[in-house]
Amino acid sequence: MSFRQKIFLILGASQLLLVLILAITFIQMIDQVKNEPQDKRALDRSLEFRKELKHKEEVIRLLLKEIERNQKTLSILENGLGNRGILQGNLEYIKGIMTQYGLSIFEIHDRTGHVFFRFHRPADYGDDKSGQKIVQEALQGRIASTLEIGHSGLGLRVTAPLKNGGIMMVGQVVDDKFIQTITGSEDVHLAIYEKGKLISFSDPTISKYLGNRKPEDMAGISRFTFEGRHFYLTQVPYENQGLSNLKLDFLLMIDETDLYESTRNLWLYCGLIALAVFGGILFASYRFSRDIIDAVKALNFAMQNPSEDESKIVDVDRSDELGEMAEVFIQMKKDLLDHQMFLEKKVEEKTKELQETLDDLRALKEKQDGDYYLTSLLLRPLATTKYESANTKIRGILKQKKTFVFRKREADIGGDLVSISEITLYGKKYLSIMNSDAMGKSIQGAGGALVMGTVFKAIVSRTQLSRTNQKKTPEKWLKDCYTELQNVFVTFDGTMLVSALLCLLDEETGALYSINAEHPNMVLYRDAKASFLDSDFPIRKLGFSENTTEPLVRVDKLEAGDRIFLGSDGRDDILLYDPNHSEPVMNEDEFLFLRFVELSVGNLEDLERLIVAAGEISDDLSLLSIGYKEAETSNSRSKTIPEEYNKLLQIGIKEYKKGNYEKTKEVFTQALAIDDTDPALHKQMARICINAKEFEEGAKHSEAYLSKIPFDNEYIFYLSYCLRKTKDYWKSLEYAEKLRSREPENIRNLKHLVALYRLTGNRMKFRSTMSVLKMILASSNPKTNNSSEPALV
Repeated sequence: MSFRQKIFLILGASQLLLVLILAITFIQMIDQVKNEPQDKRALDRSLEFRKELKHKEEVIRLLLKEIERNQKTLSILENGLGNRGILQGNLEYIKGIMTQYGLSIFEIHDRTGHVFFRFHRPADYGDDKSGQKIVQEALQGRIASTLEIGHSGLGLRVTAPLKNGGIMMVGQVVDDKFIQTITGSEDVHLAIYEKGKLISFSDPTISKYLGNRKPEDMAGISRFTFEGRHFYLTQVPYENQGLSNLKLDFLLMIDETDLYESTRNLWLYCGLIALAVFGGILFASYRFSRDIIDAVKALNFAMQNPSEDESKIVDVDRSDELGEMAEVFIQMKKDLLDHQMFLEKKVEEKTKELQETLDDLRALKEKQDGDYYLTSLLLRPLATTKYESANTKIRGILKQKKTFVFRKREADIGGDLVSISEITLYGKKYLSIMNSDAMGKSIQGAGGALVMGTVFKAIVSRTQLSRTNQKKTPEKWLKDCYTELQNVFVTFDGTMLVSALLCLLDEETGALYSINAEHPNMVLYRDAKASFLDSDFPIRKLGFSENTTEPLVRVDKLEAGDRIFLGSDGRDDILLYDPNHSEPVMNEDEFLFLRFVELSVGNLEDLERLIVAAGEISDDLSLLSIGYKEAETSNSRSKTIPEEYNKLLQIGIKEYKKGNYEKTKEVFTQALAIDDTDPALHKQMARICINAKEFEEGAKHSEAYLSKIPFDNEYIFYLSYCLRKTKDYWKSLEYAEKLRSREPENIRNLKHLVALYRLTGNRMKFRSTMSVLKMILASSNPKTNNSSEPALV
């Protein structure tokens, strides 16, 4: 919208608003001027009606007094009350009196209020009027008058008592002629209603208009046009004196055609005057705005075309504000030209400086990306994300937060690392699995991952090459691995911390050994349900100098079809988009990952998609899925057991129940010669041998049982105890430490360890274990077997 249009809009709107206000005010004033005299005329007509009725009443009362003084008339009325013949004989005489006084009603009532004779209708008599108040007043000896509706219609009736107890009623009917005398003008038309029923009217004009209309139909009508004339309609109620039940309303139609035409002419003159004033103001506004717009356009053209000579465009001789703006513009243009010459040189200098700085930054960035790329190359051989065998299938995802491009090669670096290797311990194959998360982002985290991966790779390689390192239990190997990693990272004096999850998986038995150094807990997906494998004894991150010296090993039994999920903090550090917050909020629900695992039905790729879809991952992300014997089904072919083997088992069980342990041992030995793969049979044989104090044979069967069922902590103790009795102290000590890694507060095993350290001469271990035992006994006061012998069945 142009400036001129805005001026016209403002002025036009203000003028229209002013005219509208004046018109509304003028309408109200004219309505008041028109309504007030018309309402007064209607009220005057109502008062005229009352005055006329009052006058008639006074005339009738004079008639009654004259009748009382006229002995002849009085004698006719009193004597005729008992004889209608007298009244009939003097009918003409009484009618002459009625004509003389303008009466249209003359009745004689008896003492009961019944009509005895009507001089205006001699044949009509006998009806009861005792219920009328004016009749009751006359029966009590008083004169009364009121408007009343009777057989003759609406009329003014006056009652007076007679000496013989009768009543005389005289009156005049309120007819059209009566109403015409009240209106007294041709432009005023009157109609009388009684309870919504038309009683009388002054002339045919109002009768024609009313037709079948009722007063309530005309309640909202004040002015209307009828037969080419303009009328004002109003209603005035009639107030009676309480001697009648009538409810009269006066409806007046006042002809105001002349007033309407005068008002219309007035409106025409006012409209012409308003139009003339409005046009004059618009013309003046146009002239005024044209002067302003021309000056503004000239100034705008000069601003858009600084190369033009402004003295030929802008009028600098104006004495108003636009002239001052023109002078300011000319001065500003001169200053800008001066600054432009100066700034061009400055821009060239600054551009040169910025270009040099940008070149330096690009060079630094390329060197940094080169360092990043070299680090990523070093980390690549340390990470393993895939493994597959007959029983185990492992898949991993490793995505670092920091991504970069170096010489058109895309790469990433970060602190997360996953590693999978095969090692052999005591001739049995295990899978070593490591998932770690080094503190810090990009190069700092990558440095921690590089150290972690290198040391862990060295430990695994050393185990693979050295038979000495292979003669360790899984618990011992994990503890030594943790201790070596802790010793490396503690040298960084707390500047480099690493959370890690170290695991060994026995593919044959499904035993999963693990040490968790403040890493997110493993998740077990079994039977379409996900749950945490919580660490009973959490350890702080690698690199804390005050970390525990005795890491604890957790052992879990995997069943066929189970799936284990390992992951770093990236699986939980998700910025979620909440509609109740303007900015994303960090996820604080640790069970969100469990729900994702269930929704993905254990599929690693779907799990990653769910995590990415939930929000923005704010950390490095590493995930590892371990599927154990997923190909096995319940329909797998079962092993065929010889009939002789079953018979021997049944015989052995019967002999065992009889308490004949020697016979039981003999039968079970024969069964083992047929099939020695049943761990339950080795377990039973170990019990029998230990109770018989045949410790060497008990150790053999316990070891065979634990090779199949490595989760039974009780039999680890029995094996260690048997080895101690056979004086194989070092191997006994190994299994006792294995149990301590799982149950650090087992009183019986601690006492057993104290004895072993004493027998092996390890005084340092003897003292430290003894102090731990005393502390546990003092704090818990357990009810345990204090003997050095195990409680055996």
